[in-house]
Amino acid sequence: MKLETIINSTKCYGCGACVCSCNFGALKMWHNEQGFMYPILEQSKCRNCNACYKVCPAIDDNLNKIRGTEKIGDVYSARNVNLNIRRKSSSGGVFYALSEYILQNNGYVCGVVWNDDFTVKHVLSNTCVDRDAMIQSKYIQSDMNSCYKDVKKKLEEGRTVLFTGTPCQCAALKIFLRNTKIDNLILCDVLCGGNVSPGFFKSYINYIEKCKNDKTQKVCFRTKKMGWKQHHIRVTLNHSIYEGARRDNEPFFSLYLAKNIIRVSCFECAFASKQRITDITLGDFWGIVDKSIDDDIGISFIEVNTDKGAEILEKISDQLLTERRDINLAASKQINLRTTPIKPKNYNEFWNCYVRKGGEYTLKKYSIFGLRKRINMKLLWVIKVVKMSFSKWYKNVRKSQKTG
Repeated sequence: MKLETIINSTKCYGCGACVCSCNFGALKMWHNEQGFMYPILEQSKCRNCNACYKVCPAIDDNLNKIRGTEKIGDVYSARNVNLNIRRKSSSGGVFYALSEYILQNNGYVCGVVWNDDFTVKHVLSNTCVDRDAMIQSKYIQSDMNSCYKDVKKKLEEGRTVLFTGTPCQCAALKIFLRNTKIDNLILCDVLCGGNVSPGFFKSYINYIEKCKNDKTQKVCFRTKKMGWKQHHIRVTLNHSIYEGARRDNEPFFSLYLAKNIIRVSCFECAFASKQRITDITLGDFWGIVDKSIDDDIGISFIEVNTDKGAEILEKISDQLLTERRDINLAASKQINLRTTPIKPKNYNEFWNCYVRKGGEYTLKKYSIFGLRKRINMKLLWVIKVVKMSFSKWYKNVRKSQKTG
């Protein structure tokens, strides 16, 4: 089977399109020792038809067949006119506006929701309840399940489908639908900083539950309690709450932003470039200094990549406050628009530790969950307070000398 060269390499995105394309049940998704999803082959069932190879987005020839219809598009900052919608969204509430239009016109929305075990999956639905569960960034790599086939079926029925996912998932879907009419498909990729290991995230949740002696009920990565920019995470348990923010070196976000916990293929991502493969690209729009626009509740980045994307954006224009922007402003703060993440020097060391010692040990060693890290953070805080106090005292002394 030709796909084995991808399965057994660092190129696999874990999108699951190969599994969905196999009519003989020869491929299944499994979690490797680092907790990432990979296809595994049952050789006895394989018919060497190479259907899996033909849908893989890690194959250059497959990508070349779906590129070319997009353009370097117009860029906007956007905010939903409904403040409550913006508050419960990760950014500016554009996904809500897009999905609301699709649902009101008898279409379907495909997005990511939580499982009971705090893994995540893609679902296809035409209900507001399921759509509401898709709101908010999940950060963890999702299981696509049967969504490739489900989307194809709805398109063949003449339904409109809005699909949101990472660029590699969007590419995989587009390749999977290469022989299907996709006029009614609206592809929307989210700016991706890398797919986080579901296994690692489970270790993170398990450690919080152990410390709290409690069970998790809900996870929210972006509560906006401390503002949109702080990446404030809240884990709601039965009888307690765990909270942390990026500015406090919260373990999940510190390791995510350091790129220790993302998939190895993300460092060679073929989609972190000017040429997008979707109709619309969404993300956070960082770097706007106008306080009349940036109220720290959330601003979305929108890049319109196709005429179809421009048409759907026009149809929801009454739901959004948009401003035309320079792509260079967005790219200066959103490096994922133009380049791949940089692999940390201790990446292999981190995962070797995780495999040998487990999630709890690794979290303590590489984050502020560890005693040494907590002591260092406390010392830095004390030094900062002392410096501020001394500076204030010195200014008062100088002021009194001048007045004297």
